[in-house]
Amino acid sequence: MHIRGEGEGEGEGEGEMQTLRQLTPYVKEALQQTLRVTKFFCFLHVTNTYICTFAWGMGPSMLPTINLYGNLLLAERISTRLGKVGPGDVVLVRSPENPRQIVTKRVKGGEGDSVTYLVNPKNSDEEKTVIVIDPNS
Repeated sequence: MHIRGEGEGEGEGEGEMQTLRQLTPYVKEALQQTLRVTKFFCFLHVTNTYICTFAWGMGPSMLPTINLYGNLLLAERISTRLGKVGPGDVVLVRSPENPRQIVTKRVKGGEGDSVTYLVNPKNSDEEKTVIVIDPNS
């Protein structure tokens, strides 16, 4: 065990402080850049969740509005939050068959409208008519 005597090792502490002083601007810059990047990703998250998002729409069901081979769509999210979606609007919804997949559909009717559709369009011409109701009432 070594016991430091008076005046011994003082230069060592000064050297460490000098090194810390030299590193301080770099640490400050790194923290500032990290804060900028964090703010940017927070902005992207809020924009994507509450204002608008990009989606890839493709397939024959939306021809001619959406190209068979796909289009990049900018979908706004404000209308759905305000209940302003109506007949003729194109919406993005989760597929009931595969919840990981987002599908593009056109709204055919609003509350109180009767909508006729093919039950199984690939295998039969059977039609079914339903009246659209408000799920909240």
